[in-house]
Amino acid sequence: MDDNLDALERLMLANLLEGRQPRRRATTMPQAQRNSASRQTAPQQRNQRRNQHHGAPAARRASIPSPAAPPQVADLRQTRLLDIGRVIKQIDPRTTPEWRSEMAAAWVRLNLSAAQVHAWLAAGLLPAQHELAKECIDRGLTPADMKARIDGVRVVERLRGDGVDGVVDILRRNGWKPAQSPTAAA
Repeated sequence: MDDNLDALERLMLANLLEGRQPRRRATTMPQAQRNSASRQTAPQQRNQRRNQHHGAPAARRASIPSPAAPPQVADLRQTRLLDIGRVIKQIDPRTTPEWRSEMAAAWVRLNLSAAQVHAWLAAGLLPAQHELAKECIDRGLTPADMKARIDGVRVVERLRGDGVDGVVDILRRNGWKPAQSPTAAA
């Protein structure tokens, strides 16, 4: 975390990362302040009036530079990181925030949503097995295939011993056909 943050800001940030909403306190404001004319106008209108009085034309104002990447992409990625982190915490509550963040970033790089990650983890993969999920997706396996049994042993358990190619070969011999278009969730 950033060393410039004080304890309260760190607590608020930790709560937001954990998905907890901050508590709202009811504040009482004097009647005169609530009804003041300056509070009833929009901030843009107040700034416009102020600039007209001070003679500052709009052209001289400093502009805020646009970021290199569209803000929606960064927001979507951050939201996906947080959502996948929550899924990992739900599946394995013993994980540390740092480890969850690292694993969530690896799953995001696979371009999977939180629901898709949840499907893979619920099917038996561990949060650290994102590469195994990637190989399964590439070979046409889905989370639903992980629950199938080969000689009484679940596919997800066979993957750890036989590898993805070995399991796919066994499944094909038993009549399994890969998904037409590999998807991340069944």
